[in-house]
Amino acid sequence: MVSPSTTSPCPRVETLARSGIDTIPKEYVRPEDELRSIVDVFAEEKSFRGPQVPTVDLAGIDSEDDEARRKCHEELKRAAAEWGVMHLVNHGVPEELTGRVKNAGQEFFDLPVEEKERYANDQASGNVQGYGSKLANNASGRLEWEDYFFHCVYPEEKRDLSIWPKNPHDYM
Repeated sequence: MVSPSTTSPCPRVETLARSGIDTIPKEYVRPEDELRSIVDVFAEEKSFRGPQVPTVDLAGIDSEDDEARRKCHEELKRAAAEWGVMHLVNHGVPEELTGRVKNAGQEFFDLPVEEKERYANDQASGNVQGYGSKLANNASGRLEWEDYFFHCVYPEEKRDLSIWPKNPHDYM
């Protein structure tokens, strides 16, 4: 079921960015110490000296070779346990499909805000699936400068296809 047009508890980032504002609203500005640590993380990542998100090669995941399969499972397990996120290569998902997914997402976010609002989530009621703006979920209590569309895919009983956009037509 698509939500009726709702007013967001805070303005959508896209709306703010396009409004002609000269400065970022104070609700979005991080404290000085946090800004310094963010810059440090980016500089560290760019220098390749800091920790890197692991890359897991899935080529061996279904190998006939027991050792190759075991090694792949171990790398996957370690990345999940230590990082909770990883970059997968040789996953078998066709580039054509990933391209279509990216295009559908881009087309959705290119829609007018009013159209996207038809799929707005309602965080106050606990319904986090759908289009939204990230609210104060960080240590500083500041708002995040991002709009998103959240899908719950698994477990299946939490999947709600009724809130998935009908526009663009090939979104699903």
